[in-house]
Amino acid sequence: MPKATPLSLRLVFARNVRLMRIDAGMSQERLADEAGLDRTFLGTLERGQRNISIDNVELIAKAIGMPAHELMHPDLAQIHGLDVTVTRAPRTARPYPVKKR
Repeated sequence: MPKATPLSLRLVFARNVRLMRIDAGMSQERLADEAGLDRTFLGTLERGQRNISIDNVELIAKAIGMPAHELMHPDLAQIHGLDVTVTRAPRTARPYPVKKR
C-alpha cells in the first residue's frame, strides 16, 4: 500500500488552525476579530491558499489560546483527539438578528 504524501507545513498549519478554532467553538469571524485580522484572510488561510507571516501566526495562536509552535505540529489532531472530518463549528446563535417578512 502506498504511503500517504505528507502535507506541506502551510497545509498542516491551515488544517490545525481550523481544527483548533472549531474545537474552541469559534467562528472564523470571531477568531479573526480576536486576532485583529480580516475574516476573509482567515478563510483563505484555513483553505491553505495563503502564506502567513510569523506575526500573524502569533496573533492567531494567542486568539486560540495555544503556543504558536503547536499549530505547526503534523499530529496535532491525534494529540488533542480532534475529529479531522469536522469542517464547521456548531452554530449556537445567529450573530445578526433575523428579519421577519
